[in-house]
Amino acid sequence: MSITRRRFLKGTAAGAALPAALAETSPAAIVDPGWRSRGIKRPPNIILAVLDDVGFSDLGCYGAEHRTPCMDELASQGTRFNNFHVTALCAPTRACLLTGRNAHAVGVGNIAEWGRDHPGYRGWIRQDAMTLAEMLRPAGYSTFATGKWHLSSLADQNGTGPFDHWPLGRGFDRWYGFHGNAMDHWHPEMFEDNSPAYPDKSDDYHLSADLVARSRQYLADHLAATPDNPFFLYLAFGAMHFPLHAPAVDIERYRGRYDQGWDALRQARFERQLALGIVPEGTRLAPRNPDVPAWGDLTDAQRRLAARGQEVYAGFLEHTDRQLRLLVDFLKAEGQFDNTILMVLSDNGAAAGGPIEGRLDVRRHAYLGEAPIEEFLDDIDLFGTDASYGSYSRGWSQASNTPLKWYKSDTYEGGIRSPLIVSWPEGQLPQGQINPQYHHVIDIVPTLLNMIEKPLPESFRGGAPLPIQGVSFAYSFDTPTAETRKKVQYFETLGDRAIWADGWKAVARHKPGEPFENDRWELYHAAEDFAETRNLAAEQPQRLKELIALWRSEAERYDVLPMDDDTLTLYQNAVPAPRATYVFYPGMTRLDRLSAPDIYRFDSTTTAHVELADDRASGVLLAAGDSSCGFELYMQFGYLHFVYVYTRNEIYRLRSDQRIPAGQHLIALAISKTGDSSSTARMTVDREPVAEGSLDRMWPIYAPNSGIRCGENRHAPISRAYRQPFVFDHKLHRIIVDVAMG
Repeated sequence: MSITRRRFLKGTAAGAALPAALAETSPAAIVDPGWRSRGIKRPPNIILAVLDDVGFSDLGCYGAEHRTPCMDELASQGTRFNNFHVTALCAPTRACLLTGRNAHAVGVGNIAEWGRDHPGYRGWIRQDAMTLAEMLRPAGYSTFATGKWHLSSLADQNGTGPFDHWPLGRGFDRWYGFHGNAMDHWHPEMFEDNSPAYPDKSDDYHLSADLVARSRQYLADHLAATPDNPFFLYLAFGAMHFPLHAPAVDIERYRGRYDQGWDALRQARFERQLALGIVPEGTRLAPRNPDVPAWGDLTDAQRRLAARGQEVYAGFLEHTDRQLRLLVDFLKAEGQFDNTILMVLSDNGAAAGGPIEGRLDVRRHAYLGEAPIEEFLDDIDLFGTDASYGSYSRGWSQASNTPLKWYKSDTYEGGIRSPLIVSWPEGQLPQGQINPQYHHVIDIVPTLLNMIEKPLPESFRGGAPLPIQGVSFAYSFDTPTAETRKKVQYFETLGDRAIWADGWKAVARHKPGEPFENDRWELYHAAEDFAETRNLAAEQPQRLKELIALWRSEAERYDVLPMDDDTLTLYQNAVPAPRATYVFYPGMTRLDRLSAPDIYRFDSTTTAHVELADDRASGVLLAAGDSSCGFELYMQFGYLHFVYVYTRNEIYRLRSDQRIPAGQHLIALAISKTGDSSSTARMTVDREPVAEGSLDRMWPIYAPNSGIRCGENRHAPISRAYRQPFVFDHKLHRIIVDVAMG
């Protein structure tokens, strides 16, 4: 359901007169007269450390009981912000952070999975919007990115590119990380520069540790080669986005810590926030969200499961903080820490989580249906391991956002208010200070340009770059009681809308499928109501009309309109049209999951052309999926196997009765539909049947979080029947998959 500008105007105060202070946004302020020059002799290094789905209260220095000593120390020796805002979703925030411009204005009003043919929602940064890396390279900076990218279209994420929207195409010298969002932290699908990467996972591997280790390596290479030049590192953790994955030792430290429930936890965090000064006096704790019951109303089983999810989350966050400590210690050991501007922030508020008891496998709910609570109880000790793909309860999500309401993707404060810590010892930033001015993530780029005293380049790609739209907040470091200089900031995420202007905020929460003009707007005096607890819409209808009109004006300016219900078309524009025939070769670069043959909707035949020297062949022929679900066609000690993992508790297996003898053979797997999500599978060798069985339930091709591999499996365990990479040890010529789309 689209809403055109004409239809939208019918539901707003189009002709309302705006006060002069609200009618115009402030011009981009690259030069901030309130910034006191530090007289720096060498430009400072810059590190942007971005956490994923971490709520406003989740760090110890923001009121949490979590152990985050590294981030707490950075806060005590630097400056914190309690009125810093981001977009309500990950990719738009990253686009804002890296460009200093509003997300829709650069084409990333949503994530790539919901990308569509609209200039504000394509899912990748437009080419005339310089990234921070592209601004810093002409100033002599080496530029590195590690971790989550999520700023390129899905069609560009295969081994052949194109790579224009990958990190190296947007100003970074090196990149080690992953595309997409919900990455498996035990078995991530990694890339380095423009090629797939296969990290060694033999020794307690974890993605967060890997990202910091590679960050240290890049910085060490830089210091060895160009020690007199500054560096810029964009470190984008996958933590704390689901799946919640953490070492058992970290989870164990929180065992029993959350048996008290989220009501008691929210109250305790709120009291600490008041004592710390993170929230101003007079703030009221927002009531529980309507979808969160009282802890006391849960059953014993629900409380047990919910508490375990929060234990895993807490251990995961502590583990992440420890990895950041390793990076800080490296900087200190090499004499680089004092002259490094280090910012720590989250990309949005805490995600809405799962049902009230949490989930052991998020994708099972999304694509396959909810797991019975009895099954979850039986598998509770798997939560956090690579046999899980879990998320915690939405009750803990609101606790993460204390004292605020609602979640990630909502434009209420729970979705858009983020912690921000800034450390720079040589910059003489105030220690332990909490700055209250209203800021937004688009303001970071102009702030950094002020702090390093470098102007924005005047030309880019043969023309003038898209103007910076953020306003520097460098003034706030030296004048913490100064008035907020920012005047207006709009928000839109998945149809939810908000506008902040001069201390007032109007906000609307959109219900997918409903006409946008039916959404109910609320009004809050944000300067006086930190947690949005007093809706003043009925008391001040004229002010609300003016703010709605201002939102419309900003939406027109920054390519927000027309809006669409993007959540109703997930992957609709991203999944390529199926092909009749796919050909795969051993050792090929993996093919992304959305481009894989659709064996879910159509009949298919997979044929492997092999040449066996004896009857003991072993290795993967074709594999698709990850540690939660997928399928594999492989040989082991001469026997042919097909394994289809619907869930970890529902696995279908076929095995030939006899070994396949030496010689050239055509190995085939035919899958024939018997229902909407069921099929039969039949394996043949040289057209003679060797095994047959039913696949009672199957998942869509996009359910797994990883692509398809041929001749080996260097990625995630699927069948768990062998040690990886399990390269096929005889000759595999090719594999052909024919899809019967008629």
